[in-house]
Amino acid sequence: MFKIRFITSLLLVIFASSLCEAADAVAPSSTINIQVEASTVDLANILNRSINKDLYKGQGSFGSSVEIMRNGPVVVTASNDYVNLSIPVQVSFGYGMYTTSPLRTDLRFRAKITVMPDWRLKTELYYTGLSEGLTDSLRLGMITLKPKSLVESATLPVQKLLAPIIDNKLNETVKLRDKISPLWRDAFTPVLVDKNFSAWLKLSPEKIVMSPLSAANNRLRVSVGLVTAAEIVVGPKPLSSPVKPLPPISPLAGFTKQFHIQLAANIFFADLAAALNPILLNQTFGDEKKITVRSFSLKGDGGRLVIDLAATGDFEGELTLVAKPVYNAQSNSLTFDNIEFDTRHTGFMIGVGGWLFNGTIRNVIKEKLNTTIVSQLESVRLKASAALAKIKLADNIELSGAVTSLSLGEATVANDRLALQATIQGESGISLK
Repeated sequence: MFKIRFITSLLLVIFASSLCEAADAVAPSSTINIQVEASTVDLANILNRSINKDLYKGQGSFGSSVEIMRNGPVVVTASNDYVNLSIPVQVSFGYGMYTTSPLRTDLRFRAKITVMPDWRLKTELYYTGLSEGLTDSLRLGMITLKPKSLVESATLPVQKLLAPIIDNKLNETVKLRDKISPLWRDAFTPVLVDKNFSAWLKLSPEKIVMSPLSAANNRLRVSVGLVTAAEIVVGPKPLSSPVKPLPPISPLAGFTKQFHIQLAANIFFADLAAALNPILLNQTFGDEKKITVRSFSLKGDGGRLVIDLAATGDFEGELTLVAKPVYNAQSNSLTFDNIEFDTRHTGFMIGVGGWLFNGTIRNVIKEKLNTTIVSQLESVRLKASAALAKIKLADNIELSGAVTSLSLGEATVANDRLALQATIQGESGISLK
């Protein structure tokens, strides 16, 4: 029977990391691509159960009679976006008291199947010819008949007979609306996607789009897209949105398997401090003159990252370094290129402790901050991929996929975090279990 395979253009899981969580803003609209698929074998089985043996009985030329009966299974193939039907038949001709023995041939048709805005499938059927098997002429009693011409004159009634049968049986079997309606309805209910972080996926479905039905390699495929806004909510389960009626289908040229979701992400200073702790706390810096860092803290101030150090040694007191994140679009990187001492509160240190300004402490902090940003973002990608490996979205429907990359954007420094715009890229799929 018909299978459903879901190919989604939507990845919504940047949540599975203590280093990065989604902001309150709703992500831009994306499209879940649902691909409904069937083989020509499935369609042939349906037609063989549905098409009667008696296809045509009527009058031919010179008062003759023509009878066409199906005498074998319908063969169905698909190519170039058309469904091809080959129906084996036996044909009998009569004239007065004379009747021919059954003659065998195949009636061949081509069907173009489209999906209407009301969710029904519509078939346009065209006659394309006969197979070999009928003679050019046949003597029957007092007359000479042309079998091919007589059969072809009967194909229009046969075509009118077959088209509604194919329409009805396709719609009864595929039940496209019935298959999409549960996904549309369930999409308004938040789904728990990571219980460790109490992360909920909340969708706001907007419309349904559909690509043209394709017929190739003996398979029929149609892609239905659920266009929706999405957000990740961390905490108690959010309220479900009111379910809207299933809308009509809007045509769309096609879909890709790639997803592109913009999210506001946060890297908290507490995590940066944890990374800096092994290289700063109780570590000694300098050559001839040395200082030892006894404590440090991070905060945001005026769009800059502020690092306050308490030092002992050749300099006793507090030091302040400031850094500002720099986004490089060409290299898709976020770095702290300039880390400088804040001289506003150093006072006499400018004169007697100027050697600190040329020390290694700035380079050590810069290198560690930069590598920490890279490792945290990679950790986000890996954990998001792990979270996507198996997520139950609804009964019998599981989401699986992987994040292939993160594209960064401008970053800002808040009081307790580094906030940046990230675009998740990758491929994912939904399988019907």
